[in-house]
Amino acid sequence: MHRRLLVIDIIAAVVVLGGIGAVAFLALHRSTGPKPTPFPTAAVASPSPTPSVSASATVATENWSTYGFDSARTRFNPAVALRPPFRIAWRFKAKQLLEFPPSIYRGDLYFCTEHGRIYCLRASDHKVLWRHTEPRGALFASTPTVDSAAVYVTSLSGRFDVLDRLTGKRVWGLTGIGRSESSPLVWRGRVFFGDESGYVYAFSIKTHRLAWRFRAGGSVKGAPAELNGRIVFGAYDGAVYCLDYNGKLLWSRSTGGFFSSNQFYATAALAYDTVYIGGTGGGIYAFDLRNGGQRWSYATSGYVYSSPAVWSNMVYEGSYDGTFYALNAATGHLVWRFSAGAPISGSPTVVDGIIYVSSFGHRTWGLSARTGHVVWTFRDGRYSPVTTDGRTVYVNGVNTLYAMVPRHKRG
Repeated sequence: MHRRLLVIDIIAAVVVLGGIGAVAFLALHRSTGPKPTPFPTAAVASPSPTPSVSASATVATENWSTYGFDSARTRFNPAVALRPPFRIAWRFKAKQLLEFPPSIYRGDLYFCTEHGRIYCLRASDHKVLWRHTEPRGALFASTPTVDSAAVYVTSLSGRFDVLDRLTGKRVWGLTGIGRSESSPLVWRGRVFFGDESGYVYAFSIKTHRLAWRFRAGGSVKGAPAELNGRIVFGAYDGAVYCLDYNGKLLWSRSTGGFFSSNQFYATAALAYDTVYIGGTGGGIYAFDLRNGGQRWSYATSGYVYSSPAVWSNMVYEGSYDGTFYALNAATGHLVWRFSAGAPISGSPTVVDGIIYVSSFGHRTWGLSARTGHVVWTFRDGRYSPVTTDGRTVYVNGVNTLYAMVPRHKRG
């Protein structure tokens, strides 16, 4: 939570940026594994800017029911047409840190505050429909996942809870697992998430029983992502893992080594038969989803905790070096960059050709996704800034949630 760094990262942080760049260089030039399959150029040449996503990820326009929008975590809803200028329709003061953005389901917003509270707000007027308070000392650093019946929540107190969507009452769950910042993946009747003990779990939603658990070589802090029947996540051993529905390891790819402190906090985004993910060693990576072969890598001069967004053959990623990068999804070549003036830790979102990003400078920008030109700014924000239901953009401030509508819209 708050992107806490391991001791080796803290040591690396006190050296000059050039030292970080050297660590990134060493991490990025390790063995790239098997030869990757050809990049699917036909997909990016399509008139539609939508990355390929699995059928299980298809949801209604008004829903943003999980972290990253869909199970592939692309952070882009292709059905939404909504652009600034905006005005504030309402604001909800949570009085606590809002590190992760809300999920949206059938006109309601679901989100966690830092210290043990889960909220359900009516999106139209921010009326609190219910509030669930965890036992004292509970901490949250994830986004709930919502379906027609339930709200699935992980916590840093070693709990996994399933709440009734309409009432907020606890239906089932478990305690005694590792601390978790892993936003759940709900897919084909199971819920998947990771924890700091290095396990990824799969539970049956119907029976509440453990289907399987997989042990990675380090803590799993990001959310599992799924595309084409493959579940992908990174871990703090510097490796990316790919499993099937039944927990069988399909491939793993290491990026760390004796001279590298690279670890994966970020959640991967999956598109174009490719895994896109950033690491604390400063690299942004693209791996073949089919066999784990490395397509390309790009070195920044700071930690990369931000999870990427993918849109129209572009990958968008922020870094602790204070720079926001737009890269070609097929080649990794830099298309444009934007200086935020402060570290970027949260994940961006694309809405109707505008990429939204926040920095530790408590500011949020809307940039042209094609050129990087500033289209809109807002003086609040810190982590992952935006989700939308197609009518309203919900902006995550430091401890205030804002509902924003086009300036000409009334009522």
